[in-house]
Amino acid sequence: MTRAEINRIKRRITDILNLHAHVSPSRTRGLLKVKDLIGKLYEAEVLAKIIENLVTLEGLQVTLIGRGKLVLKQKGGPINRAFPYFKVWRNGQLFAELFTDIYFNTLSSALRLPGPPQYGDYHELDIALLLPNIADKPERDEIMIAVECKNTAVKKNLIRELLGFRRELSVIPEQLVPTAFSSWPATHINAYPSSVHMLYINSNHNLSNYTANCEVFGIMLIYHRM
Repeated sequence: MTRAEINRIKRRITDILNLHAHVSPSRTRGLLKVKDLIGKLYEAEVLAKIIENLVTLEGLQVTLIGRGKLVLKQKGGPINRAFPYFKVWRNGQLFAELFTDIYFNTLSSALRLPGPPQYGDYHELDIALLLPNIADKPERDEIMIAVECKNTAVKKNLIRELLGFRRELSVIPEQLVPTAFSSWPATHINAYPSSVHMLYINSNHNLSNYTANCEVFGIMLIYHRM
């Protein structure tokens, strides 16, 4: 990817955040460092698109929290409000908070016998819309949208990984479960707790081969070209 293409994508991200989250262009100049590209640039692009959809399709309001330039968190971990994040409002009431690179506590860790913490007790979400005022690592029922971003083509091993990831977020209920949303991204989902699990991917090659299978488990595959 050329420098001109990178700058074009950054300008598009800046324009979306300015329009839908009232983030001034001056605050996005340090959005990402060159060494963090290209995967993190795609994550930032998806973040901007999600904010746009929350505003235009779901009718919510989004506000950036944190002073200074918007520099996204670059490494997974528990919630750290020292990094910029977004508050999401519905009719003047705090509805959710939007973070990047957040660990969550897994279903397997909740079901296994008590014991010392294990490395597999948590997994990372590239982008997470959470219930408000959560600290540390969210539990599964505190996650409203779980997003993974892949700047690549879909392959079967990625789908296997995605299905396993979903298993750590929820179980399959007897019937569709209502989500917290009235329109976007889904009003009902085949998962309990009813988080909306989304894979944004930068290629539609072979994507249709897996869409129906993933929908059975409440996973949405979304082609989004950077």
